[in-house]
Amino acid sequence: LGATPRVVLDAVVEHMTRVERELAHWDYHPDHEQFYTGYYPELAIREKLGRVVNASADEVALTANATMGMNLVANGLELGAGDEVLATEGAHVGCRTGWELRNKRYGAYVRWLRPPAAVAGPDELVALYERGTTPQTRVWVIEHLTSATGVLYPVAELCRRARERGIFTVVDGAQTAGHLVVDVRAMGCDAFYASPHKWLMAPVGTGFLYVRREAQPRLWTTLASEHWDDHAAGAFRLMQQGTANLSLWKGVEKAVEFHLALGPARVQGRCLELAGRLRAGLGEIAKVRVTSPQHAEMLTGTTLWQVEGLNGRQLQDRLWELAKVRVRTQGSTVRQCCHVYNLEHEVERTLAAARRIAAAA
Repeated sequence: LGATPRVVLDAVVEHMTRVERELAHWDYHPDHEQFYTGYYPELAIREKLGRVVNASADEVALTANATMGMNLVANGLELGAGDEVLATEGAHVGCRTGWELRNKRYGAYVRWLRPPAAVAGPDELVALYERGTTPQTRVWVIEHLTSATGVLYPVAELCRRARERGIFTVVDGAQTAGHLVVDVRAMGCDAFYASPHKWLMAPVGTGFLYVRREAQPRLWTTLASEHWDDHAAGAFRLMQQGTANLSLWKGVEKAVEFHLALGPARVQGRCLELAGRLRAGLGEIAKVRVTSPQHAEMLTGTTLWQVEGLNGRQLQDRLWELAKVRVRTQGSTVRQCCHVYNLEHEVERTLAAARRIAAAA
């Protein structure tokens, strides 16, 4: 979860309060303000989300989270008997489980790729997908930035090579939207989904799915409401979820405005600067090892690290006890994310605690 800016929290609370206060005056006229969502295009919000990833409003559908976006693609994409899907072992459940369901129910054969334990550079990841591809491969499922290992996949190059083969590409952007500069047109993917409640610092219970306009006819919607078959409306037919909380989307709108006002490039720069300071300091501590890739093209605001002799849960708890630094355990490591609201002294506090923990280990 991302720490929500005050303007976002205020927008949600104020709208929810106003809805409850004025509900008796709501007249249901279609040309008047509506107090809920789920049945309306919400073009203003979709246009702003599109600006985050360089997409048009009609290519963006509003969802509940990244997992919902993944499932809409996995269960909606036209695939025939014998068609193959490539995905990676160990990917986040919000990236892979819809494909597991599709595989078990309909027989679309998922081939599981095993990434190297330690990735030296992006070329290894391109080779991984190319080695696994057969004449029956129809889809490449790509986790943009892995949550468990901090590996940044070379999505633009992967999508380029997939496009040459006529392969559909779907990218899990849960850990990159609002963190790194994302340009789906330059990336060349067919679909991209994310959870704004992470790096975009939006309310929980919101997500979005991008589907390239030319690729949309290949997707059925698996949630049906009034406009489920309205192809002229673009991605609107992929967001037919029924009654939903408009107050949350007022918060998303403010979160996106906040992010765009800062500037995606400045956000990325700040994340990389703080994470670079963290990695450099950790590299100087005996018994501490950074496990996320340190190739120049794979650096992000996310760092995975460990202390010899401790598991991830022990390290997570010690960091909180000693320095009130909150990280998340990932097995033998912890994941530490540096965002725009973090400060240099918080990185230094982490390093001071790491030195104490390593010395005692």
